[in-house]
Amino acid sequence: MNHVYSAIALIGSFAFSTLLHSAPLKPIPKESGFSGSVVGGASAVEYSSNLVAGTSGKLSDQTIKSINADPETESSVAPFITGEVNYTFAESRTQAYLGVALEDLVRYDLAFQLGVKQELSKKGIVYGAFLFSALPTEVYADPYVANVARARTDRSSTGARLGWQNVLGTGLGLEVSSREIELDEENAGADLVTNNVITADEQTLLNREGTQTEVTVSYLFRISKGHLVVPELNFDRFDLDGKARARDRMGATLAYFYTRSTWSFVGTLFYSSSDYDELNPIYGKKEEVDTIGASLVLTYGQLFGYKDLSVFGSVAAAESDSNIDFYDQDASSAMLGLIYQF
Repeated sequence: MNHVYSAIALIGSFAFSTLLHSAPLKPIPKESGFSGSVVGGASAVEYSSNLVAGTSGKLSDQTIKSINADPETESSVAPFITGEVNYTFAESRTQAYLGVALEDLVRYDLAFQLGVKQELSKKGIVYGAFLFSALPTEVYADPYVANVARARTDRSSTGARLGWQNVLGTGLGLEVSSREIELDEENAGADLVTNNVITADEQTLLNREGTQTEVTVSYLFRISKGHLVVPELNFDRFDLDGKARARDRMGATLAYFYTRSTWSFVGTLFYSSSDYDELNPIYGKKEEVDTIGASLVLTYGQLFGYKDLSVFGSVAAAESDSNIDFYDQDASSAMLGLIYQF
């Protein structure tokens, strides 16, 4: 996911960030059978981007005036519903799962996964999954077109994830994932070639398809009863076909969890820095991006006396500041929804 697309993830990763992802994985049930969750609600988003068209609702202008200008801010309100289903083999401490896990939903990572978790006694839980896009995100096939309506195209990914949570009974969590990114139509820079702004060889530097590899290390500190702090470090390598879009990204997240009776609160801060491999042929320099964000999430359980029903609300804000104005982006959001766990 390039840094422009990642603002979509930022909205969610800060709007519901690390609520379960950075915390230990849910324990495998003691009894065999089905379990899972259904999550639904609505989100209101203000977002500025010159590349991402959106998944549902309008997130950017289909027609722009200049490829040298900051993006305009757009607003969108949309419903969402997703979930996961698990089956537990209690005797072997194994669980199979399918769907969008809560720990992914909190990051606004809508990739479906089909996987298996295995409990290793007191040594933690290992897991592996196949990842695939259930709801592709729409981007612009050629974003560098001014004063003409730009064509939209789907961006999807497939890959795999491996992880080990509560390593050797500690608060350490390790995870690695790899995904192949594809666009139905990848024409970035084609209009500029036609107008002799860049050459055909330079256009290949703008290709957004390729492989994303992510490594995450987290540690859960139990400060006192009901109080948790989870720092997390991320390294992403975007090995894209377009070397002006390929990059390394380093990020850090700090999450604070407070739980009391039926209430829970999560506050999250995030920072990342991205360095691109080669000069951008349009703008004549390598791109560099700094991203900051924060979120607050409040959850109330046992809604209306039902122990498996919770309501949540969140607010979030994020900003990606590029040294190339065209790639700047900002995002803010509010979410309200229900979680039913069975």
